[in-house]
Amino acid sequence: MTQSNRVRMSKLTLGLLAVLATAPAFAQSTSAGVGGRVIGANGQPVAGAEVTITHAESGTVSRAITDADGRYNARGLRVGGPYTITINKAGSGSTSQDGVYLNLDKVNQVDASLNADVTTLQAVQAVAAAGSEVFSATKMGAGSNVTRAQIEAFPSIERSLQDYARLDPRVTQTDKSRNEISVGGQNPRYNAIRVDGISTNDAFGLESNGLPTPKQPFSMDAIQEIAVDVANYDVTISGGTGGVINAVTKSGTNEFHGSVYGLYRDNSMVRENEDGSDFSGFEDETTYGMTFGGPLVKDKLFFFLNYEKYEQAAAAPTFGPIGSGASNIVDITDTDIADLNRIAQTYGFSAGQYAVSGADTTSEEYGLKIDWNITDSQRFSLRYGTSDQSVAQFPDFFPDMIALDTHAYQRDYKFDTYTAQLFSDWSDVFSTEAKVSYRDYSAVRTPSTNLPEVEVEFGDNSVIFGTEENTHVNVLETETWNAFFAGNLFLGDHTVKFGFDYEDNDIYNLFGRRTNGVYVFDSAADFEAGRPSSYRLFYPAGGNLDNMAAIWGLKNLGVFVQDSWAVNYNLTLTFGLRWDKPMVDGTPTFNQAAFNAFGFDNSATIDGNDLIEPRFGFNYTFDSDRPMQLRGGIGLFQGASANVWLSNPFTNTGFGYIDYNLSSGFPETAPCMQTGQRCFSADPSAQIDLIPAGSRTGTQSIDFVDPDLGQPSVWKANLAFDHELPWWGVVGAAELVLTSVKEGIYYQHLNLGAPTGVGQDGRLMYWNANGYDPANWNASGNNPNGAGVRNRRDAISAFSDAIIARPTSKGESQQLTLSLNKPFNNGHWSWMAAYTYTNANEVSPLTSSTSGSQWGNLNTFNPNEEVSARSSYEIRDRFSAAVSWKQAFFGDYNTTVSTFFESRSGRPYSYTYDNDANGDSRFGNDLLYIPSAPGDVLFGSPAEEAAFWEFVNSNDYLSQHRGQVAERNGATSPWVNQFDVRISQELPGFMNGHKSEIWLDILNIGNMLNKDWGQIEEVAFPGNRGIVEYGGIDPTTGKYVYRFNSPDQLRIYDDRGISRWALQVGFRYKF
Repeated sequence: MTQSNRVRMSKLTLGLLAVLATAPAFAQSTSAGVGGRVIGANGQPVAGAEVTITHAESGTVSRAITDADGRYNARGLRVGGPYTITINKAGSGSTSQDGVYLNLDKVNQVDASLNADVTTLQAVQAVAAAGSEVFSATKMGAGSNVTRAQIEAFPSIERSLQDYARLDPRVTQTDKSRNEISVGGQNPRYNAIRVDGISTNDAFGLESNGLPTPKQPFSMDAIQEIAVDVANYDVTISGGTGGVINAVTKSGTNEFHGSVYGLYRDNSMVRENEDGSDFSGFEDETTYGMTFGGPLVKDKLFFFLNYEKYEQAAAAPTFGPIGSGASNIVDITDTDIADLNRIAQTYGFSAGQYAVSGADTTSEEYGLKIDWNITDSQRFSLRYGTSDQSVAQFPDFFPDMIALDTHAYQRDYKFDTYTAQLFSDWSDVFSTEAKVSYRDYSAVRTPSTNLPEVEVEFGDNSVIFGTEENTHVNVLETETWNAFFAGNLFLGDHTVKFGFDYEDNDIYNLFGRRTNGVYVFDSAADFEAGRPSSYRLFYPAGGNLDNMAAIWGLKNLGVFVQDSWAVNYNLTLTFGLRWDKPMVDGTPTFNQAAFNAFGFDNSATIDGNDLIEPRFGFNYTFDSDRPMQLRGGIGLFQGASANVWLSNPFTNTGFGYIDYNLSSGFPETAPCMQTGQRCFSADPSAQIDLIPAGSRTGTQSIDFVDPDLGQPSVWKANLAFDHELPWWGVVGAAELVLTSVKEGIYYQHLNLGAPTGVGQDGRLMYWNANGYDPANWNASGNNPNGAGVRNRRDAISAFSDAIIARPTSKGESQQLTLSLNKPFNNGHWSWMAAYTYTNANEVSPLTSSTSGSQWGNLNTFNPNEEVSARSSYEIRDRFSAAVSWKQAFFGDYNTTVSTFFESRSGRPYSYTYDNDANGDSRFGNDLLYIPSAPGDVLFGSPAEEAAFWEFVNSNDYLSQHRGQVAERNGATSPWVNQFDVRISQELPGFMNGHKSEIWLDILNIGNMLNKDWGQIEEVAFPGNRGIVEYGGIDPTTGKYVYRFNSPDQLRIYDDRGISRWALQVGFRYKF
């Protein structure tokens, strides 16, 4: 049978597909399924036919009997293949089909027509991705699969799930250096990632890549297949309102097979800097590993083992003191450093040396999987995985600052997972899947010393040493148990799925920043005299660090039921209902004073705020010569907040710690103890003794959760049309995906105080009288005297930040995709091309882990407003294409060339003031009022005004929005055009049946041809571009006074060299 025939079926067969595969996809599963319908010579269903499904490589056998309608179903099968499917009925004939491949999370179809003389079998195979993945009665939502063949063919320098998820045209890498992906313009933290059914998300929410570790905690060489779901209406889907990425690992077979491999690149394999020097992002990266699998008992018990180690040697910081030989010299001498050490010795410690080494990263992963065919009707799987990672950090090197080695620290990660699964066929009409998993995770910052942080100024430069302030105590530990059970009942035209899932997550988070004390001295002499210009201390209540920790638990119970109904030969419908209930163990300590001040109970959590989620999907298969279908659905999906957002109220109760922030005010007044005494201690445990007894009240920072807040949830809907075109089996598709927020999260500050005025453009202002007076603002927009200007004038002085997480129903997205796809199969060519348009809006981008930053990083007209605006993660236009060509020029040793191309619009950003324009204490987040014409606002000088208007007139966005307040994310960064290439060649091995392979990955190959191509140009985090500085309000005219000096510019975003070409070489030996 030709490849095109495998997916091109008669009108009768296409009609049968709607009936034969009534079971839904295996959402969040680690297995595959197959189903079909058997008919006789008279066109009538054949009942009682025996169907045998055999996995050729492992001998795993599953059996089924056709029912009265000729249907059969098999679930819980291994992903991939090849499978042999044999159908036999005495008196009606028999037939067999080899080479059937089954997709992850999918029910594939194999139909049979039997008579005594002639038998035919039509199979839809996973190698024909256009047929198996698209044309199926169970295909309703939006998503795609990435097979092992695609993983091996396409380029990926990072070797991450995100690099392969981008093959789906609706998935965008919004930040390549951080491996951040967005689906439909939604927050990357709202994606769900699972491997072998266990959640592999960064559940706590501190890592940008959506994973619990900086580098992926499992090897891509262990992955068999990836499923990317954008909108899947199966009721087992939970935990992600963005995309759901589900991967399954390899298993052992009846033959011993394995591989050893390695990858390498160094900074000479990355485009050099503009001045001709080597790229300094890292010195070299090496990855090496192995896989090995085979039988423990043939046809019965199998194992698969993998190991991988990654090492990156990074260059030392480029800033150094005079005489250090560093590429960037800071005006600090060895004598200055020696003097600091002399003084430090008088306090009983060493300040350290300028002797930093490279910021090395190591990662080591192991995995072991056991598969047991208990019987033909039961299969058991057990997997253990572990990842250890370590990242060296040398912070606080700047053009005017250097750090000594006592300031360095290390980030250490440990991630262990255990998963057990049982697949059972209890009868021809009932099957189950049961799963239990456990994950143990820790992320700890390990400092090189246990000291206070000390900064000593030398004129305009400074030296910093001692323990970095966020590393004084920084420990995160979580333990998570998961259980899942699903049953499938095959009842004629209906397949009923029911079951539950349960998660129990215990959290310990101790973020003891500044608990060792943080000192700033204006000079070495002040350091010696013990007279800091500022001193900050977070002191835990009663001196017990656990009083600062968030110690709590989060559980979720989900119950679901679903009916898939084959209405007729053309139409399949799915109706489902899911119920989720979050449960919180523990409550934050109630703060009566905060309740009296703000009217909210800080001990409130999301406990018990449940959600009922209805879901519906349909597939209509047309009677046509070529496959053609209309599909779609609508459903409500609950996701999961980053746990750090829910953890903040446990940390910031107002009782766990006191924040001391003392400054000198005048040079002759020490901020602590008595004037004339040394105000410094190197002993972390003695810091509180430096605080004068009368100053030990401090201020309270407190976080609230609105009692009506639940987990985030969205409505999703899609409508799609798929049709196989007359040429080469190419499938054309058009798909619309809609998302509407049911419940999102945004933050409000409760301690701003009442507004004290209104600006020229109508915005609310919070300054005292001196904050409005232009006489108090200098040419750079900053207050020169300090004492005269106060922001948040009417805030309650006993509290600093008082921030609440609130629910919002605002936010939506529309995503239209047009695509052409030639299956990735055994032919010479395969390719896909797509265009995706996205329009997405949100209330808050939720970019941070702390409530203060969540509120302060939002660019607004008025603080605390609940306004939906363009999403920070929206990529409005995206063209993508993937092409793979394979040819064996000698023997069966393939030459493969594959490329991935992306041309997309840039990320959005906002025009803002460069300082605090409204007096709410946050800098850079106030949306800019763009004057209508010269004279609409005032400037410090005519030269400033002329330069400002020259800038506006040269800027399309600003010139088109004169007289308006800039829209949040109204501007767009320049287009990005990049394509990556992999060239690989198979070679003979040392023994018969062995092969070796070498390959070259080229990232951003266009930049190799022209250094200006392939660059990513955008504004810095958090997406605001400051243009002018607020300098008060003219008392006579009521007009703003602007200071225009150096507006922020777009930058070439080049972290990890993502705006340069880069090479990576790889080698694999397979046996």
